[in-house]
Amino acid sequence: MVISGITQGIGRALALRFAQTGHPVSGCGRSAGAVAELRRSLGPGHLVEAVDVTDAAAVAGWARTTVAELGAPLLVIANAGTIHPQRPVWEVDPADFSALMRVNVDGVHTMAHAFLPTLLAAGGTFVAVSSGWGRNPREHLAAYTASKFAVEGYVEAVAKEVPEHVKVVAVAPHSAVDTAMLATCLPDEHHAYPAPDAWARDAVDYLLHRLPHEPSGGGLSFPAPSGV
Repeated sequence: MVISGITQGIGRALALRFAQTGHPVSGCGRSAGAVAELRRSLGPGHLVEAVDVTDAAAVAGWARTTVAELGAPLLVIANAGTIHPQRPVWEVDPADFSALMRVNVDGVHTMAHAFLPTLLAAGGTFVAVSSGWGRNPREHLAAYTASKFAVEGYVEAVAKEVPEHVKVVAVAPHSAVDTAMLATCLPDEHHAYPAPDAWARDAVDYLLHRLPHEPSGGGLSFPAPSGV
């Protein structure tokens, strides 16, 4: 299992849950300290590297190391993302807008560019983590909304390019998850949502057992609503 943005939030929760269920994990994050802490938490048999997903060469090197040490992955999750506090778009500095797009959009492409050749050879699934705000616009979060709309469109296009033995999907948490990112934009509401560890139990089950039966493309939610 390959996961970017693995050192916090849903990425970290997914990594720990995959490891608990016996799946080797390869992950990356930008913070060397958080990477070291997660290495200790996961224990042996996993690979966690300090890699910035906006650095295509670094992501490509991590991909090569992943295949060499853990073998070809069957599931690659482009999860790394960032957000800004709610504010009108005219108050969002263009440099901040560009930096967000670099992580949320370019970071999905660097992951696809690095890992899709392996998936094309061996088969598997490429997941780009989206958001409900990438399907229903959110005022005062125009940059984040735009980035996730871009991810949905990117996935829809790439899904048409790959052969049938490769699945490419955009999957969003069915509801918000109480992460540091959510606290950044919803400081008064984030505690009302499930904690990442609780959410990850159902999410990993969905990714392992239900996602393989879903069609390629965008618009999926994980875990799916009860009864769906």
